[in-house]
Amino acid sequence: MFNFKDIIQYNPARKNSLWLLFPLGMVIVAGSFIIPSHYFLKEIVAFGVMSLAVFLVCDFFLKTRSYKTFLYLGYLFLAFFAFVKLSFYHQYNVPISSSALYVIFETNSGEASDYLSNYFNWGTYLLAFLFLIPLIFMLKGLFRKNKFQGTLTKRSFLEKSLLLLAALGCVFIIQKKFRTQNIPYATVATWDDYILAKEQLKDALAIPTSNAFKGVTSKSTPQTYVVVIGESTSRWHMQLYGYHRKTNPRLAEIQHELVIMDSVITPHVHTITALEKILTLADTETTKPSPNGSTIQLANMAGFKTYWLSNQKPVGLYESIPTIIGSAAQNTRFLATDDYNHQIYDGDVLPVLNEILKNTTDSKKIIFVHLIGTHVSYEKRYPKAFEKFTTPSEILKFQHTKAIEQTNAYDNAILYNDYILREIIEILKKEKGYSYMAYFSDHGDEVYDTMELVGHNEYHGTRPMFEVPLLFWFSEKYKNLHGFFPKNVTDRTYSLTDFPYTFASLSHIQFKGYDASRNVLDSTFVARKRIVKDSIDYDN
Repeated sequence: MFNFKDIIQYNPARKNSLWLLFPLGMVIVAGSFIIPSHYFLKEIVAFGVMSLAVFLVCDFFLKTRSYKTFLYLGYLFLAFFAFVKLSFYHQYNVPISSSALYVIFETNSGEASDYLSNYFNWGTYLLAFLFLIPLIFMLKGLFRKNKFQGTLTKRSFLEKSLLLLAALGCVFIIQKKFRTQNIPYATVATWDDYILAKEQLKDALAIPTSNAFKGVTSKSTPQTYVVVIGESTSRWHMQLYGYHRKTNPRLAEIQHELVIMDSVITPHVHTITALEKILTLADTETTKPSPNGSTIQLANMAGFKTYWLSNQKPVGLYESIPTIIGSAAQNTRFLATDDYNHQIYDGDVLPVLNEILKNTTDSKKIIFVHLIGTHVSYEKRYPKAFEKFTTPSEILKFQHTKAIEQTNAYDNAILYNDYILREIIEILKKEKGYSYMAYFSDHGDEVYDTMELVGHNEYHGTRPMFEVPLLFWFSEKYKNLHGFFPKNVTDRTYSLTDFPYTFASLSHIQFKGYDASRNVLDSTFVARKRIVKDSIDYDN
């Protein structure tokens, strides 16, 4: 006969289940110091409901051989997500969001290891240690004979059904009330959205042409254009933008030949989300759905031979959004086969670029060069010959060993990046053709400039992360035939989301819907709201 007391009465075997409460206790105790007050209560209730669901599932297997297995798995499940929740609050002071998960899904193992090496600190190590302590006590009984004592009778089907229904009830409550607070649920839901978004992007952007561009026309004369996409390079550490160290000596020598834009930002501080907007017609000013096309597709439709030359690991043909965009090019070359934690130098792109330019069968060509740039680990982005900065920077706010070492390595990486850009210009100069080079960085890094942090994330979203270089070099033939740009363009406030319009004008490509007021070098340019993180006005 069914007796509800049989479900809730004490049994010695159940004392092991009390360990399942430890992660909840950690969220309550540690969270009271880490989680902001306006998030705290909902986070506690949400984690409590999830803990109850796990407890009920484990209790379903009480007095069975599977009980200990489910108990250990249940603890690992709760401890892992409690650790993720608390460590994220500890680092960023905000809950983990779908945008953070989106970036995590796009991150390969090498970048993940760089992330962990830069963002793990004493606080996260302490949290990990505390969560391991109960596991040690639980594992002591792993190989003990699985004997259960107590007076519980064999459970009826109805009793087991009630336990499962209660667990399902907890899942229902999570789905209805705590979607964003429950990391497992949010991860699954975001993963589904992420896969769908990538499929849509693949269908729209990985093909040679796009319905977004109508009436495309272009000059038929020989032209050679190079668009260099930097990585993690902030203008805050560039000599060309007033940095106190001489990190751009070679570009500074030809500064009179360059158009250096002084007030440019990126819409995001992560490569995937930034390049999706910078290289396509994705519009931050409206939420109206419209066909999306990329600059590569536009160049294809204008009759150019297109190249995507990348010094970053592709991580599979359709695994990352930059790779999807680049795959629309008629020729793709991925030079890096190692992850970011290996030494990767951008000098590897120079001989390949030379080879492409020597191909005289292509009278019109556009080459997109995606550099590894100054991506962490900074010390692995430049050869020993470019290790110029070794002493503490005199303006560094945080004079401790890590800050000094990271700042020096970052500045050395920018010094090497300066060399690469100058070499690309010199290669184009030797061609003596109708050409230009455009250079921008997808985003910057905070390197102890405004806060004690190295790297980039949108939760802090500091100025060095958003403020990036944008500069142009034009050949003599280009300047003679094109004319000159309006004066005083360099101080225009500009977001790289409008880069496709500047790119189209510089490349003499016209299409229906082209808007000259979005071209930063045009006389009709109109400064617009500079939207970051999808909805925030950067200038306000």
